[in-house]
Amino acid sequence: MFEQFSPEARRVIVRVQAEARALGHHWIGTEHLLLAIMGQASAPGVAALHDLGITHDSCCSVVEEIIGPVAGLGSRDSEALRTVGIDLDEVRRRVEETFGPGAFDQPLCPPRRSRRWRWVQRRRERCAPSGHIPFRPRAKRALERSLREALDLGDRHIGVAHLLLGLLDPKGNLADAVLDRLGARPELLRANVLADLGRAA
Repeated sequence: MFEQFSPEARRVIVRVQAEARALGHHWIGTEHLLLAIMGQASAPGVAALHDLGITHDSCCSVVEEIIGPVAGLGSRDSEALRTVGIDLDEVRRRVEETFGPGAFDQPLCPPRRSRRWRWVQRRRERCAPSGHIPFRPRAKRALERSLREALDLGDRHIGVAHLLLGLLDPKGNLADAVLDRLGARPELLRANVLADLGRAA
């Protein structure tokens, strides 16, 4: 499917890894696809988001609000974040209030002594030798939907606009939640993206 992507859409797929790493996430979800799409400011479809007042920074802020920060930040990081209005102590308090005391202290994976854990680690190393971050099922579904969007519109390549349309999933995903919080209704956004595609043709 990658060979059907336009050069701009390929840049989105490459950039999505950097977006996930920048947030300290060990997965690629629809939220990271949205952030990578926002990085292609001149691509058709992205203007529809800008017209609604949605920017990369506003999307990133909402993603961080929804998912929360990554544990393991030091005191220097905490001070740096405090200067821009993020209080990690308050974040920790809210997480523990919601998920229970010590929520940040629990391991993200099974203990190392587990045979199952060693098997999973060996399998991960074989499956991702280059260190790429894996796509979650909803992100994969969004990419599949982008192919269907391109075919439905009679386009020969998958562009950034098709990727954006692929994120507008009726079953819902995190990108939809981010756009909803920023005031972008899916039907209005879809109409704007299609209009932007029509102007670009």
